[in-house]
Amino acid sequence: MATVSEPAGKVAPAEVATGSSSRTRPRTWFERNHFWLRRLHSLTGVVPVGGFLIYHFWENATALQSNTKWDEMAVHARDIQLLFFVEFGLILLPLLYHALYGLFIASYARVNVAAYGYARNRLFMWQRVTGIILVLYIVYHVMVLRFGAFASGAASYDIMAQHLSNPLIFAFYTAGILSASFHLGNGLWAFLITWGLTVGKRSQRISQWVTTAISVAMSVLGMAIIIAIVASRGGFTL
Repeated sequence: MATVSEPAGKVAPAEVATGSSSRTRPRTWFERNHFWLRRLHSLTGVVPVGGFLIYHFWENATALQSNTKWDEMAVHARDIQLLFFVEFGLILLPLLYHALYGLFIASYARVNVAAYGYARNRLFMWQRVTGIILVLYIVYHVMVLRFGAFASGAASYDIMAQHLSNPLIFAFYTAGILSASFHLGNGLWAFLITWGLTVGKRSQRISQWVTTAISVAMSVLGMAIIIAIVASRGGFTL
């Protein structure tokens, strides 16, 4: 399998934490297993986290039909059998690992965009930036809605519309949607390389166009959803 070099400015944990002293002390467990931990991080970003994100956008697109359709979707989602197992085992745990290990990667990465203004170096930087934004966004979204307003029953379109009608919250959701869309598309491009599915320049160039199209499509869909929800309430209110 062809190897793919790390993006410019990216340094392995052992190099950052130890420098030349790495030869004189035992490597940590993370350093010894970095190869497999990175691949698990890549895999969880696509399956199941990425798949769930696409599904979540798709089900919320019912807001483009009517508030009644959206409420029906919310009731159906809450009635899924073994909902706790699905949410905790298939979504929350993989998401938690992907987020925490992603923050670990971001903590040691050296992104020298000023010195190395390559496109892939900039995309690497934005992948880390959007990852941090997403951690904040997901924590807020889950705590305020899933375990807050909607903890005792199905989600409500009216409550969601009231929530998004606050301009500051709408701006935060905009940042979350755009970050999620970019992070998934760019992460999928890297996933294809990491797992040896696109090893040539031509295949990587084609996958770049495809994954960029996915990011743009999800951004447009996500923004259309929250705009439609706010518009149905008559616009922003403070």
